[in-house]
Amino acid sequence: MEEMKNQKVQSSVVGAAGEHLVLSELLKRGYIAGLAPFNVKDYDIVVLNQDGTNSFPIQVKTTASNKRGWIMQEKHEKPIKDLYYCFVYLHEKLSDTEIFIIHSKNVADFLKLTHSIWLKVPGKNGKKHNDSKMRMLGRGINQDWIRNLDKIEKLLSKQEISFINKMEKTNNHWIAPFKDAWNLIKV
Repeated sequence: MEEMKNQKVQSSVVGAAGEHLVLSELLKRGYIAGLAPFNVKDYDIVVLNQDGTNSFPIQVKTTASNKRGWIMQEKHEKPIKDLYYCFVYLHEKLSDTEIFIIHSKNVADFLKLTHSIWLKVPGKNGKKHNDSKMRMLGRGINQDWIRNLDKIEKLLSKQEISFINKMEKTNNHWIAPFKDAWNLIKV
């Protein structure tokens, strides 16, 4: 592992590692689960109930280099019925690896709201952000939003201001309750 430390691992390898890690955790917990066929559009793993009459999909998002969060797309702002995400942070030391289990509705809401705020709040040197299809599912939100809320609140809606205040009250750790939340997966 020490030799690999300074080498950049291909994103496809990181993604596969995350999928297999989540699958092994599901199997270890007694779920009937398997990898979806290669290139299925919206999910990576399928979980079944004991008699095979009910299933739901899981999409795995994995990062090994970005402790701040996971790169997402505009399309993730639309929830998919029964879809759960497993956000994996692969750490060099396996025991420090983290998995967060979040329903697609929560992910969609978070992405929509934080992207809306990002578009309204000026960037470096007061420059306006340009819209794109990229999104960031961060462990928290931009600390500058919290520190400078009094300066930017005139740019934001009441809902956006309330959201930032809520993040401040939770020490910006909105994602913490989802860590290892395997109990959310009910088949």
